[in-house]
Amino acid sequence: MVIGIDCSRAFAEERTGTENYSYHVINEMLQLPEAKKHFFVLFIRPKANLSSLGKRNNILVCPIKYRYLWTQWGLAKATWQKYAVQSEMRGIEVLWVPAHTLPIFRRGVGEKLTTVVTIHGLEYMWLPEYRNRLQRWYLPLSTYYAAHKADRLIAVSEHTKQDLINETGIDTKKISVIYEGVENKSIIQNEDLSKKTWEKYGLQRGKYVLFVGTASPRKNLVSLVRAFEKAELPAGYKLVISGGMGWMNDDLWREIGESPAIERIIVTGRVGESELEALYLGAGMYVQPSWTEGFGLPPLEAMKAGVPVVVSNGGALPEVVGNAGIVVPLDDVFVPKLAETMKKIANQQQLRTKLIGAGRARIKQLTWEKAAKATLKVLLYRL
Repeated sequence: MVIGIDCSRAFAEERTGTENYSYHVINEMLQLPEAKKHFFVLFIRPKANLSSLGKRNNILVCPIKYRYLWTQWGLAKATWQKYAVQSEMRGIEVLWVPAHTLPIFRRGVGEKLTTVVTIHGLEYMWLPEYRNRLQRWYLPLSTYYAAHKADRLIAVSEHTKQDLINETGIDTKKISVIYEGVENKSIIQNEDLSKKTWEKYGLQRGKYVLFVGTASPRKNLVSLVRAFEKAELPAGYKLVISGGMGWMNDDLWREIGESPAIERIIVTGRVGESELEALYLGAGMYVQPSWTEGFGLPPLEAMKAGVPVVVSNGGALPEVVGNAGIVVPLDDVFVPKLAETMKKIANQQQLRTKLIGAGRARIKQLTWEKAAKATLKVLLYRL
């Protein structure tokens, strides 16, 4: 089978959630023994870094040189073309889009093209920050179109699946839930680099609360700052917020600026992969207080680094951590409950040991290799 993959996000220089998902699933899929039976056409943006793929006889890389309308014009046009597959010219038989947006004017009339789209979440449904002029119509419309017009859908959690059904009314039979994952290998710590990272931000190993992600109202970071103020953590404990700055963060900056703990709150901005690994490895605990998440990879990355994890019950987070993390309900007493939980983790070694062990067991259940195998199975499925 000839499988086309939208790789527009997968090989970007700076990857966040959906980019990381695309990168890892595509790389793992192409390494699967069963993938060798098929031919893959990878549609990329110019200057994409494909060094992780290596050389494979069953891959054709197809750059699409459009700065704008990459999907709705460039990718759509590519579905009509034929490609050199071994000794013959063939069109793609399956198109997988790893992130929401399906090209409208794709091939399909007279020559069937099976389409599969991954849906990562429908946060725009109820969060005010998603109601700007572009997102107000584009996010719901593109998701609704993909839900109804794609042949198969992949949802990254049961929560996302149920949101999708409730919002679009589609048949549950066309949706497969495939969890995201982590790499199936240990983090090899570079002690010198880790120490430099901790010194750079004025941190002591094991004495800071970590959050990783793009700062936006959906992440509920104001509540995290307030809980940190109330938590009565051991002397020297700090709060580290690491990730890009999103939108509508005035409330967060105001909360930090007026906080009595301002000198113990570190905002790193976006950091490189090595620094991020050091921040995970040195954390005393990881906290994800989001109002909602379609999945949520950072808690798994923290578990992989051997760090106790606390999450809210927002969206799919309870699914992600399972029994390996502490889940704090988003109710009227969320902040004091979160503060008390953080205090317990910082002071009770037995609880820390239990959570770390449970986290290491949890990440063995959720790997990119498993996600890739399940995704390939969906791509090969014929309705």
